Amino acid sequence: MNGKTADLLQGMERKQVAGIIIAFALLFGISSAPPFPGLKPQAQTVLAIFLWFITCMVTDALPKAIVGLAAPTLLVVMAKMKIPNAFDAFASNEFFLAIGAFIYAAIMMGTPLGQRIAIGITNALRSTRVTRILTGLSLADVVIGGILPTVSETALFLPISKGVTGLMRGREHLPESKRINTAIILMITALVPLFTGPLILTSHFPNIMLAGNLANAKIQVSWVDWFIYNLPLWGLLPILLLYVTWYFKLKGLDIPGADEELPKMKAELGKITWPEIWAAACIILGVFLWITEGTLHKMQTGMVAIIVLMLAFLPFGKLNFEKMNRYIMWDIWLLLGGAICVGNALNNSGAVGWLAGFIVNPIKAAGILSPIAVLFIIVFGFHIARAGIVSAAAMGATFIPLTIGLAKELGFNILPFSLIVINSLSYSFFLPISITAFLIAWGASGTSTWEAIKFGSLLSIIANIYVILVQGGWLTLIGHPF
Repeated sequence: MNGKTADLLQGMERKQVAGIIIAFALLFGISSAPPFPGLKPQAQTVLAIFLWFITCMVTDALPKAIVGLAAPTLLVVMAKMKIPNAFDAFASNEFFLAIGAFIYAAIMMGTPLGQRIAIGITNALRSTRVTRILTGLSLADVVIGGILPTVSETALFLPISKGVTGLMRGREHLPESKRINTAIILMITALVPLFTGPLILTSHFPNIMLAGNLANAKIQVSWVDWFIYNLPLWGLLPILLLYVTWYFKLKGLDIPGADEELPKMKAELGKITWPEIWAAACIILGVFLWITEGTLHKMQTGMVAIIVLMLAFLPFGKLNFEKMNRYIMWDIWLLLGGAICVGNALNNSGAVGWLAGFIVNPIKAAGILSPIAVLFIIVFGFHIARAGIVSAAAMGATFIPLTIGLAKELGFNILPFSLIVINSLSYSFFLPISITAFLIAWGASGTSTWEAIKFGSLLSIIANIYVILVQGGWLTLIGHPF
């Protein structure tokens, strides 16, 4: 182990120890403090558990699975909640939908299916032009993005992106080569997965968390509902391509040899195997059943996910579960369950309404009543705190309950208000550490921090303005006004 690695590990350990100390200091300090004005004792304890949860997440003080299980346990032990109420999310539709999405992602990662789809679509364009290759890889990203959560999609596309940029080996010193390399890695490894994330219910951790919290507020959102609500966000994908092309000056540039290398990459995968065919058929069946929920059948999305998984691993499908198991994010699954439990407890105890008052009262005092103006203030205000939260799950756990509480306190329609705020926070590239996929891509690209900030900040502003204005108008048009 070299000195740099040892220093990094020591730094991580110090951060974790400090995180544990701070988390438990907040937990016991707030829960045992004199009653906060306007907050019931149980709600104060729930608030303390919430801050413990977020601190553990931000500092990686404890393993994610432990945090997910410990949070509702603390609700039982310290907040005196009944066990079925404290652990309610672990029996929810969204909890089972999440594990379905994670195992589908593991199948794509554990077989050549994901790479085969990505390289096949890109290869079909048969071009050396950078913009055409970006378009092909982006289309593959979008196709796979409906199945894979964002982090898994990033892991899948990083080696593919590296394979394409490796064609310029020996010319890395040229300015145009550097721009091409950076553009491909940032866009394909991070930005397209992140821009695709809010479009599909199963593609992004906060989507599932928001659906769970909305269900607690008696607002049911199906797979198709989510797709319809977020339909305008597809317009951000061509905007992203135009922005990357303009920012990195890619128009007219070529990658010599790409038209030969991509078919080679496809050939190396060999012929498609029976397990891949069976897996693809099961995934297509799952998407079909999600789309037809409420018309052909009444099975909820979570139950569909479990049924399709049972079919996928039937013996004649030849899918090796042990091989797929290493790719399944069991820890994130348990973390999501715990996060939704804490969010529900915050809302039901009244702690969210109390927290929302700190934001709502100044807005009302200033006489700001326009929903659009309020959204701009809240979204860009939240981005200040959002910048330091790398984990999408932690972002959802932090802001989803608060956003729903703000909607109630301000008298706005919960569904459109919360959807727009959380979607906006998903387009957060102000700092390269603001979101996991962007952090991975930034590290792989070798881009300086300042360059990443310049590139990401303008893109974040454009995307957030688009979400607030365009999606806000769309939701009003389809019957969900503010």
